[in-house]
Amino acid sequence: MKRLITIILILASLTSFAQQDSIRGSQFRLTGKIINEISLPPYCGTIAWGPVIEFKITTFSDRNYSADTIAVIFTCPEFYGSDFFKAGQSYKMTIADENQADFGWVIPNESILKKYKIEKRLWVIAAEKTK
Repeated sequence: MKRLITIILILASLTSFAQQDSIRGSQFRLTGKIINEISLPPYCGTIAWGPVIEFKITTFSDRNYSADTIAVIFTCPEFYGSDFFKAGQSYKMTIADENQADFGWVIPNESILKKYKIEKRLWVIAAEKTK
């Protein structure tokens, strides 16, 4: 009984002090097609991986961005499942211009970001394939 009360108190305190579900930074909507073959890193674990993937833009809610391609960072891409990322496939994404995690990411192909004139890195919050 004592153990049950302890577990209930712990769960109650976790929900009471849990962080609000809010997005850091500015949030944008992006729809586009992957323009290059994707080489995914190992699964996240001790190392948090965040590869850069380039898209040809179909629609982008940031009216200040005028290029027709863009690069975004997908954190722990294995969470999207096998065969999710395919060149030529269209995706609808929610992205933010701030890292949503309280830690850093290893970005194996970070050099791709240098091709784009963007002040802040763009981090994918959610993504889905479109038909």
